[in-house]
Amino acid sequence: MKKSLASNRVSLASKRGAVFVAVMASLLLAPSSYSALDLGSSTGKTPYDPYLGPMWSVFGKLGGAQPDPAQVEKWVSEGRGFRYSFSKSQPYVPQSPEQTESTRSGDCKAKSLWLADKMDSKKVRFVIGKFKQGDAQSHAWLIWNSPDGWLILDATMYSRSIDPARLSPREFQSIYSYAPSGKYAHARAAAPPKAKYGDH
Repeated sequence: MKKSLASNRVSLASKRGAVFVAVMASLLLAPSSYSALDLGSSTGKTPYDPYLGPMWSVFGKLGGAQPDPAQVEKWVSEGRGFRYSFSKSQPYVPQSPEQTESTRSGDCKAKSLWLADKMDSKKVRFVIGKFKQGDAQSHAWLIWNSPDGWLILDATMYSRSIDPARLSPREFQSIYSYAPSGKYAHARAAAPPKAKYGDH
């Protein structure tokens, strides 16, 4: 009787161990639900089109070469050091990179456009979305198809590039993005707007 009970306990422990190993293996091998950056779907129109003239002026002259990643990191750090300033008279229009450079100040739109101008690459997109899920304010940043894959560049909040695979699904939620070749609507674009562009 004792031998049978002990045998059953060993068998149960073995089964539990096997289940634990299987669960851990599935978690390690399964792709992360947020490791792939949401690149959106091509669209012909977005609500922010009337305000993005300065952005298209910069994007229209971007080159085709990739910038040096180490230099990009320096630019992100430099932009992070710029004083934050927000224009109440032009809350939705990004200021020119020249103004951002000369005053060493600007909001998220200005810093992102300044960084895109510095990078001089068609591999970047200008993104409008939410820094974190539930934020009342909208935010702007860049995504860059770098030699090592897509990276997030946010010189307003961070002094270095960000690997999207390290983020939670609640962070950097894209709504619309803009590339030299076109416009893109992302998953959150289908939700009713709760904040105006330009408040961050």
